[in-house]
Amino acid sequence: MIGSKDLEYVRATSVRHIADLLTSHGPRPQILAGGTDLLVDLRNGRRTPVPERLIDIKAVPDLQQIDIDEHSGTATIGAAVSLNRIVEHPWIRRHARGLAVAAASVGTYQIRNRATLIGNLCNASPAADAAPVLLALDASVRVVERSGARSIPLRDFFLGVRKTALTENAFATAVTIHVPSGARTAFLKQQRVRGHDLAIVNAGGAVFRGSNKIVLAIGSCAPKPVLLEPISTDNTDPKELVRHFCRASDRILCPIDDVRASAAYRRSILPVLIERLVVQLLADGNDRPRREVDHVQDHADR
Repeated sequence: MIGSKDLEYVRATSVRHIADLLTSHGPRPQILAGGTDLLVDLRNGRRTPVPERLIDIKAVPDLQQIDIDEHSGTATIGAAVSLNRIVEHPWIRRHARGLAVAAASVGTYQIRNRATLIGNLCNASPAADAAPVLLALDASVRVVERSGARSIPLRDFFLGVRKTALTENAFATAVTIHVPSGARTAFLKQQRVRGHDLAIVNAGGAVFRGSNKIVLAIGSCAPKPVLLEPISTDNTDPKELVRHFCRASDRILCPIDDVRASAAYRRSILPVLIERLVVQLLADGNDRPRREVDHVQDHADR
């Protein structure tokens, strides 16, 4: 019982089992992955309509995997994979380091043992830390719905605050990223206090050596994380790249005043984060900021 509401709890055993539970004529269902957002919302009465059945997907074997295709540089991260497994995964740390850094910035170590990447996305908070790097990598969300399975590009997945493209009784099974050879990713986050806190502003990006393209995305400055227009790195001064992304953010983003920061503060910190992010992405491999490397290593070695 959470609050004054009795909930039926069901532990799903397969993807088919989840689909059957969602489409049956039983109590109003709700997927439970890590539950680090959902259970808090239920306890505080912030879920409408209130679910009557929780479908726990943590034990489904097909959703517990991180599948890597070394040849294509593709990773598929199942919906039951915890954030700490992403932080500690050797391939992700080597090829998509920005995602590992973003995952490590969410909550405490104990929370990350429960919290999932898919939950961070499906909660659809504008400040979701995993979103900017994934947007820069053109990630997609694999979804099962009545009509079958399909992939939704992450850029189309977020519709607004706490709103996604998931239709009724649909559920996400995985996130897929493609990291071309030579690509580099990075993540930065401005927060009120060091440690576990929500982002005032967060930013992620990727640079692709093959296509000479740099891509940035910004969170916590609009109703949903925003992908900025990419730009070529060919014969372009780094300062011009920064100016490009600052102009794009001024046109697109609409930060607000809230309990964490004012809109004016968010606008003032954005150029700083953009410049730092561009510097990180363009630096040689041995020039990564020491604090970023140590931060991820610290979490991975626990």
